[in-house]
Amino acid sequence: MKNILIILAHPNKNSLSHSMANTYKEEKEKSGHSVNLIDLYTDENQQGFYALELGETKERSYYQNKIRKADELVFVFPYWWGSIPAILKNWLDWNFTTGFAYEYKNSRPVGLFTEKTATVFTTTGAPKFWYDLTGANRRLKNMWKEQILNFCGMKVNSFNIFGGINTNSKDIDEILAAVAKRAK
Repeated sequence: MKNILIILAHPNKNSLSHSMANTYKEEKEKSGHSVNLIDLYTDENQQGFYALELGETKERSYYQNKIRKADELVFVFPYWWGSIPAILKNWLDWNFTTGFAYEYKNSRPVGLFTEKTATVFTTTGAPKFWYDLTGANRRLKNMWKEQILNFCGMKVNSFNIFGGINTNSKDIDEILAAVAKRAK
């Protein structure tokens, strides 16, 4: 049995991101895993935008304890304006700190999450081919894989970008089926 931590960053409870996070959670729980889902927009331990100034806080301790216990971290978010939601970036800044997620040895970074894996699910409004043509998908994948996940020592299970998402629910069932398949 694994401990799985899902970090969800979307303000709309009716969003595809929420459905994806809940689908992954349900599939993992069916397999006997322990799953904790954190909704960054509603969690009672939200962190302000002063991570570097405040040092240790009860919120940081809370989240780092959740991360410490997790075997797998799952990130679910929309791809907005060529990046991740600010609330998710802030969460990473607060919690993936030096001495916890990584350290420097001989002036080189060494990831400390070597026993953890990561899965990423993101959605885009424009068709996926547009992001492929402009290089946006490559930049997003490289940022996550090289500058966040691998930097902290994690192995990436899968990186999933679902494009062309809009309010008419196009291909939602197929997307949720793909999420469920990744959870197995």
